[in-house]
Amino acid sequence: MKIKNLATATLALTMSASSLAAFQLVENGDFSNGLDGYGVYNDAGTTFSDGGGYGLIDGAGWGGGFVYKDDAPSLASMGLTAGETYTFQFDMISGAAGTTGIKIESWANGGALGDSGEINFNGNGTDWATYTQDYTIAAGADSFKIVLLGNGAVQTSFDNVGINVPSAVPVPAAAWLFGSALA
Repeated sequence: MKIKNLATATLALTMSASSLAAFQLVENGDFSNGLDGYGVYNDAGTTFSDGGGYGLIDGAGWGGGFVYKDDAPSLASMGLTAGETYTFQFDMISGAAGTTGIKIESWANGGALGDSGEINFNGNGTDWATYTQDYTIAAGADSFKIVLLGNGAVQTSFDNVGINVPSAVPVPAAAWLFGSALA
């Protein structure tokens, strides 16, 4: 009887699919289409450009930022669910500590429900680094925005903007055979 219970438990564990996070770029998250899909907000004198496959903010005054999809893409378009926490990820070079980074917003019916506030990271100005930020999308949200923040006094570059989205892992054929053998 114990062997049968052990076999049943092993079969159940073997046949269950686990979830892993898979990194997905947002549309044009690698800036391969220039600044397509990004709006900008800025102080006078701040410029935004395609740095040759990445987004470049050349700040003046307090700086500015790239807003990914002013029309706030739907959660469904990225496989996201309101009320869940996700890891947002991007690469950045920044020559100044603070006032560079990310802000993530939850939206519903064209209005903001809440946001992460400005999350600032320290860059060394010479090397690309990957940054992540966990954010819980507000319950009731139907869309989201990502704002990439630049410092007013330095150049800040962004690339590879995306989200780690859980994905089901299929059960390998060998596991099914093993489970059926135990049964």
